[in-house]
Amino acid sequence: MVRRYGEHRVALRVESFDLGLERGRLALGAALDVPLADVSMVCGAGGLESLDGVLFLDTETTGLNGGAGTFVFLVGFASFRDGVLEVRQWLLPDPAEEEALLDALTEEAENATGLVSFHGRGFDVPRIEERFLLAGRTNPFEGLPHLDLLIGARRIYRGRLGRVGLQHLERIVLGVTRLDDLPGAECPAAWYSYVKGDTRAMWRVLEHNLLDLLSLPPLLAALAEPPAGEGPAPDLHAAGKVLARAGLEVRALGLQRGAASTAIDGRLAALAHGEASRLLRRQRRRAEAAAEALAATMADPTVPGPWLALAKDAEHRRKDFELALECSHRLERILFLRSRSVSAKRDLVKRIARLERKLAALATA
Repeated sequence: MVRRYGEHRVALRVESFDLGLERGRLALGAALDVPLADVSMVCGAGGLESLDGVLFLDTETTGLNGGAGTFVFLVGFASFRDGVLEVRQWLLPDPAEEEALLDALTEEAENATGLVSFHGRGFDVPRIEERFLLAGRTNPFEGLPHLDLLIGARRIYRGRLGRVGLQHLERIVLGVTRLDDLPGAECPAAWYSYVKGDTRAMWRVLEHNLLDLLSLPPLLAALAEPPAGEGPAPDLHAAGKVLARAGLEVRALGLQRGAASTAIDGRLAALAHGEASRLLRRQRRRAEAAAEALAATMADPTVPGPWLALAKDAEHRRKDFELALECSHRLERILFLRSRSVSAKRDLVKRIARLERKLAALATA
């Protein structure tokens, strides 16, 4: 359909989807049942208490770098309304009609309580803001709480997946593969053809944007799983570090212990045990911390942190200077072979010298 705002016009496509529709292993409505506080923490944002009035956002533009020559020609929104997920796609039919698109976006923002996107904080919203500024208008989305799922995906999944593009996450995390999807790089050419009257490729652009939008609610739900203790060991380990930084050390400890017990990779198990040891030391549970550090050295003896933890525990809690020196020498071999940290090596040399002095004093006592 076509919507008119004054003398300008913009195209609008509206579709509704049942909340039970599955996007891979998760339904669209799964996002409604997750603790948003956990997802907000993982994504480094806050302010969303529910998804009522929240707009899931995805745009298509003529370029990646921004500037006056980069048009935002398609803006897609999805929101939970009246028991369905409603998708609204606003399409710019001609650069001369941009005022109508900006009016439509202002209308969308009027009742919005927040945004959810994938790379929206770094790309989509700045491109929209540029178009408003060039038109001498204020960005209507300014100040809205914004969950950028890419930030959460980097924190949780990068250790396991390496790359965290949306379609890669769809395949690995959600379990869905797109068929015959138009590559994003081809979308600008399709719009330029559309402006000239050839509408054939634009339908594929609309479908590409639609698939992006439909993946956002399930991905939001997926990001709530690791903080709740669900998922493979690398995700639990990553979520545990996020929770620890947020001061939720009891929950973080549970996640690290879960990661250590389920890891199939020795290094990951060592890292999880090591992080658990650090959290226990902060809680002054020193014997348990030492046990976790020992478990870390058994899982992978090349990880340096647990050896330092054992050396400190042996020297200061157990007063076993021989064991402390042995652990320090193990750490010495690791650091001087693998580490570039001058300060860590310098501190270790001092530690070894101090322990040798203590043992010499005991021998002459």
